Amino acid sequence: MDVSLAAASPCAGLTGFYAGRAKNVQDADLAVTLNLLCDGGRYKAQFFTSDGDYEGDAVASGPARVTVKFDTGVALGTADLVQKNNVLTGTFNLGNDPGTLEATRIGDAKPADAMRPRLDLTPAEWRQDVRALAVGLPKMHANAFFSLKKSEFDGEIAGLEGRAEKANGDEMFVGVKQITKSIGDGHTGMGDPPDRRVMPIGIARFGGDFRVTEAGPGLDQALGARVLKIGGMPMAQVWDRVLTLTSRAESQGFREADAPVFLSRGYALHGLDVIPDRNHAIYTLQDNAGPVFDLDVRGLKPGQDAKMKSIHPAGALRYQRPDDGFWCKPLPEARAVYCNWRSYEDLKAKAAAMFALIGRSNPSKLILDMRDNGGGDNTVGFAEIVAPVKALAAINAPGHLYVLIGPLTFSAAMNNAAQFQDQTKAVLVGQAIGERPNSYQEPRQFHLPNSHLVVRVSTRWYAFRKQGPNRVAPDKEIIPRWSDVARGRDPVLDWILSQPANEGVGRR
Repeated sequence: MDVSLAAASPCAGLTGFYAGRAKNVQDADLAVTLNLLCDGGRYKAQFFTSDGDYEGDAVASGPARVTVKFDTGVALGTADLVQKNNVLTGTFNLGNDPGTLEATRIGDAKPADAMRPRLDLTPAEWRQDVRALAVGLPKMHANAFFSLKKSEFDGEIAGLEGRAEKANGDEMFVGVKQITKSIGDGHTGMGDPPDRRVMPIGIARFGGDFRVTEAGPGLDQALGARVLKIGGMPMAQVWDRVLTLTSRAESQGFREADAPVFLSRGYALHGLDVIPDRNHAIYTLQDNAGPVFDLDVRGLKPGQDAKMKSIHPAGALRYQRPDDGFWCKPLPEARAVYCNWRSYEDLKAKAAAMFALIGRSNPSKLILDMRDNGGGDNTVGFAEIVAPVKALAAINAPGHLYVLIGPLTFSAAMNNAAQFQDQTKAVLVGQAIGERPNSYQEPRQFHLPNSHLVVRVSTRWYAFRKQGPNRVAPDKEIIPRWSDVARGRDPVLDWILSQPANEGVGRR
């Protein structure tokens, strides 16, 4: 390395905007855009790829060579690149997955925030983005019209283009999101805009009722109240609108579990023409004593957080340690070990800790709570959790192994739950998983050219259920009611703890 070059300036080295491809040893081929820039005296690299976007530090090691270190959020990576005739070529290593990268310089370096999503576009820019969606989504998807007819897709595209002249940014964003969700599978869609304008209020659905289950500072009076209207619009009508932001071909259970978040998002309520101003919403509520009142809830500013109060008791196991993706607790009175499995981050080490706890406490029951698990890598979940549990004779027996599932048990979590049901003696308890086990998954992404919004698209078909219905249903169905929540109960966990360890329910 040329130490003098690196020491002379923290920004010494190549700069520019490059586009090309990366390929690993398994021949996974990814589109890559690389922005090498000087930002605030720091030499940086920004990657925008079909697998995700991430930033890194760049170090110049010569007049035409750069080494980049980056973090994808899943693994650390490095790239060693050399430029010749405006073409960067070299190697990368992501975790233990090496490969090659080649990218051509297509322009000068862009500002650090140039690719940040934005909604303040002209009608012409929005129309260009809609046309890019019309081309890019079917091109990348493994089978874009497995559920939606192409003529319907084309009609939705034409309709949104026609609205661009008069629609505001939130309406256009919602229109794009609705089109991505019309494709149908749970992995195809689009994330939130950069400013979601979150209302500090959480709403859940119980049968035909909507109840406030979380409230920010100064909103305590809303906790537990029924939601009758938002922005003066009856909840039945609001509900029909927010359901259009969910995956059309997934189960109704999945859609109904996915939709409540939009009831507290200013961009969504504004874009769906429920409220006139994305910055606040008037919720019409009814408390348990009967009186009806209006509550004007102001959205949080970008980067602002609010300490939320919950209707759920602080001691409820499901809601403890919300920032910990996998944790376990012995329940001596029940001779059980309860593990809350929300994510796959650092799963190998955390699984090892779970098995060590099982070895020390010798429980009669192992309870794995996957109700709030949004997915990760199902192969890691199988290797570190499913297969080792399957090999534990004392645990992998009727009445000794329980897996809690729900409509939002998603992606890899759905896959691993199906494996528990098919390959072990586990009893699955709770509600049917919303996503179908045989479905389009493995999302890749692309950016719209002007808004820079990220569209994620399923690229592979997976079949995790070889026979029987295309769903993962519980062996024991328990649907929580508002009366359970109001009394601070978790009926799913309560039922499991009440079962004798030598008995199990009938398996399908």
